[in-house]
Amino acid sequence: MKWKEIKLAALQKMFSAEGGGINRGDSGVREYLAAMPQAANEAVQRLCAAGFAPRKSRRLQKLPGKVQTLDLAALVPDLLRAEPLELYALDHEGMPSPVDGAVLAAGRYLVLPAGLNGVLELYYDARAPEFGAAMPDEAEVLMADGAEVLIPLYIASQLYKDDDAGIATQYRNEFEAALTVPRPARAGLQGGEFISARAWC
Repeated sequence: MKWKEIKLAALQKMFSAEGGGINRGDSGVREYLAAMPQAANEAVQRLCAAGFAPRKSRRLQKLPGKVQTLDLAALVPDLLRAEPLELYALDHEGMPSPVDGAVLAAGRYLVLPAGLNGVLELYYDARAPEFGAAMPDEAEVLMADGAEVLIPLYIASQLYKDDDAGIATQYRNEFEAALTVPRPARAGLQGGEFISARAWC
């Protein structure tokens, strides 16, 4: 979903969208819009904690001949978590093979075995973008399993409390219920193992 679609959906839930659009000339709508980024950030934090973080991949290079430790926090700036570890070695045609013997330590240090070399592809949960007043309306907001559709529910549940606490509570209950729906297991083979010294979020 685009940020403008999320904002419009939230306004519709608060009965503040006229004719299917955003009326920026309405002072009440402007107040809602000003408060939306913070509520959206809270929603995304809840979604990420519940396992709906965006899923991405990053290619890494393993040098031959020795054990190599990569600091994923530096190499993958939007890394939220990479455990359980899902790591593949790519052949010259880009075909993946699961990597054995790799270890993820402390949720961020990827230790690669000496016998491994070449291009690797790491799959990880990414941090969602931070919402702010300058976020473009056309910015895409993507969460795992299409969970971005839940963001307007959370926004409305927070911003509509003073107008109608009953409806706001209903929206919050719907949001919380959606977080508990069983999800299919993550696709893809998982290589290696992980050692986590602390939770990393």
